[in-house]
Amino acid sequence: MGNLNLGLFISGIVTIIAIYGILALSLNLKFGVAGLIDLGVVGYFAVGAYAFVLTTAPPPSELSHYSIGLGMPLWVGFIAAPVAAGLFSFLVGLPALRLSGEYLAIATYAAAEVLRAVFTNEDWLTNGVVGFNNLRQPFRGAFASGDVYQYFFMALSLAVLFILFLILSRLHWGPFGRALRAIRENEQVALSVGKNVTKLRIKAFVLGGAVSGFAAALYVSFATLIVPTMFVSEVTWTVWIALVIGGTGNYVGALVGTAVLVTAQELTRFFQASADLASVLAASRLIAMGLILIVIIRFRPRGILPERHYVDTKAVPVAESTAQAVSPKRVVE
Repeated sequence: MGNLNLGLFISGIVTIIAIYGILALSLNLKFGVAGLIDLGVVGYFAVGAYAFVLTTAPPPSELSHYSIGLGMPLWVGFIAAPVAAGLFSFLVGLPALRLSGEYLAIATYAAAEVLRAVFTNEDWLTNGVVGFNNLRQPFRGAFASGDVYQYFFMALSLAVLFILFLILSRLHWGPFGRALRAIRENEQVALSVGKNVTKLRIKAFVLGGAVSGFAAALYVSFATLIVPTMFVSEVTWTVWIALVIGGTGNYVGALVGTAVLVTAQELTRFFQASADLASVLAASRLIAMGLILIVIIRFRPRGILPERHYVDTKAVPVAESTAQAVSPKRVVE
């Protein structure tokens, strides 16, 4: 621990928070706003990651197992990742969104697990369990120092997170977001006023998947490698727990929950133990997730920052309510 560069360690944590924060934003759109229980988060994440890699990887050599490597510029990969993730979301959502509740959850979880098996076994497509390493990083040639580049990548990740946050927040308070919340609260009422429930849900599902693609492109660029074991169900549970901790339906809450959870997980790296206790220490990350979730559910069941509603739930005198009818509505918790 004496050789630890605290600045690089913190920048690495912030980068991971930004990447998982993007995933939390995408899940908040689908579950927090639209009410869709999606347990296939890691599936769209994996599709975006492999789309980025296969688009930017060099053409295969005689010794390579994979058959696709387009060798295109990285900016093309950053476009291909969300497009591929969004397309996969559409293919999954088209049949799955006919279901609801726990049936939708099981269908999306199964789709992600089948996809991981495909990526593990299809060497011609993903290079199998070997995967890809020494991946190119955006703007890496402009920095002579790897330490300086890590700070730059942190800033790049935060910039992407901020842009996506602004876009989704604007959609949240616009007609699209209001329609999704209406469907979430009462589907029959939304249908009665002419809302196309199926179309709106598919739009939310595809948009959420595309947002996951941006996170995937940043993730593999940061790690500079990709293997199927990176896309296990733990990724999905981490994002779900972060969203529940922060507060479903609130994009700021999703980011706060991600920051709390990832920071707690990464701080466990400071714990030291003997070889006999190594397995116990390895489980400390899961223990941290569980303890934080239990505390939040006990004392803040709606999350750290619950969803805000533009309604006033308190009874008010008739005169006051008449005055409010011609004034802007107040935001209450």
